[in-house]
Formats: sequence, C-alpha cells, structure tokens
Amino acid sequence: MKIAKITKLLVMISVLAIGFDVARLEIWGTTDLLYLIWNLFLAWIPYVISSRFIKKETRVGYFALLFILWLLFFPNAPYLVTDVLHIAERMPSHLWYDSLLFFFFGWIGLLLGILSLFHIHQYLKAHLTSLMSELAIFTICLISSFGIYLGRFERWNSWDSFINTSQLIRNTFGILNFSDMRTPFMFVIVFTVFIYSVYRTVYVLIEDKADVV
Repeated sequence: MKIAKITKLLVMISVLAIGFDVARLEIWGTTDLLYLIWNLFLAWIPYVISSRFIKKETRVGYFALLFILWLLFFPNAPYLVTDVLHIAERMPSHLWYDSLLFFFFGWIGLLLGILSLFHIHQYLKAHLTSLMSELAIFTICLISSFGIYLGRFERWNSWDSFINTSQLIRNTFGILNFSDMRTPFMFVIVFTVFIYSVYRTVYVLIEDKADVV
C-alpha cells in the first residue's frame, strides 16, 4: 500500500469536505456544523501516528508507547460516523445538504480509521501469529466502540484520559455497574461488528490488490 499516495488523496478529500462545510456558512449563514472540521482534525491524529511513526521494524517498547497514544485517539476517526444522528435536527431546507455533509465527513473519518487500523495490523502480523493479530484487531474494535460510546453519550474526549483520568475511570465503572446496560451494551456490540466488518472488507480489497500487483 502506497501510504504517500493515499495520504495525498485523503488530504484532498478532507480539504474538499471542509470547503463544503465553509460553503454552507456562506450559503445559509449558520455555523452550527463547523465542529465537523474539528472532529475531522481529531480523526487525522491516529492516522498520522500509525502511518508516520509505526513501522514493522519499530521496537516493541517504542511501539507500545505509540500504540497507547494511538488507541486513545483512534475512536475519534469512526466517531465521525455517529454525527449522522444530528440529521434529525436539520431544517428541511438544509436537509439534503447537511445529510451529504454528515456522510462525507463520516466517510473520511471511517477511511482514516480503517487505514490506520490496517497499519497497526501490519505491525502485529509481523510480530504475532495470524490468529493473535486478528484477535487483537477485533479487541481494538471492541474497546474503541466503548470509547465512541463514552464520547457520543457521556461526552468524554480523548484528552480527558490525561487531564481527568480519575473522573473518567469512575464514570466508566459507573456505566459498567449500572443496572440497565441495554443501551451501552447494544451500541458497543453493534458498532464493534460494524467497524470490524468494514475493516475486513477493506483489508481483503487491499490484500487482493497487492496479490494482483
């Protein structure tokens, strides 16, 4: 996989999405969706970490430190998909434009996340068995889905892991001990299957193309 070429394409479509978001400001004079630009910036962080700093020859100790940092920010990428929940709040006159905008940003975030996960998988495959690396990827999807739940419904951010660690831990255990686990449980399960399914699809496409080349 040619990282430089893919990165250039991702930059181009990110700039395009931002342009459409800014254009919305010019057309309707509302700033309520400019937060998508910030969310997109956060989605780029795990991709940059995995593509520029994590290579197959990276030492295990150094990888472990980078991996922790990567894992804290990784949920921000697929998190963009959940912004489609705000479609219900859109004004009818803006609905078609805003819907496409949500899907555009969500698609870019998902791409950044899936490709970033692919970089991690490549490292794991070089140091673990195929089964262990696959289980690790599924576990990452599971943990990240819970992280997305914390961000979407509990309103926690990645940096709260550093500045509000104790409160975040208490809130997390509070959710796990809560008597009604239906919403978080269902969200985590469904989103885990969603991310993993998309990842496996992209993985097969990338691997098959590599075999043809």
